[in-house]
Amino acid sequence: MTTTEVDTKPSPEFYKVRLTHPNHHRRTVFRSVSESRARAFMEKRFPRGSEAYLESPDGTTHHYEAERTGPQGTDAEQWAPFDPDTWIPVAEAPPPGQDEWADKEG
Repeated sequence: MTTTEVDTKPSPEFYKVRLTHPNHHRRTVFRSVSESRARAFMEKRFPRGSEAYLESPDGTTHHYEAERTGPQGTDAEQWAPFDPDTWIPVAEAPPPGQDEWADKEG
């Protein structure tokens, strides 16, 4: 095999599991060419939501929540689209009811 043959091989595309919190700077904690292996890693390590998200080679992102439920207790989709740019850590999020539409006392 010549060096030109090695240089022309396409590099594999990876599914990446990345940490969401801004302090972690979107660090990749797992990557695989197999989407099912990356999803299994997330289901096992991050079962309750937005601590990490799955980034596909095409740039789409999803997160996994094992205990999501919809209205009237119906099950919601466990793998939902996710936007890491708009996600706010719980410690930095405003308390519930602190927006301009919330009921105020006094």
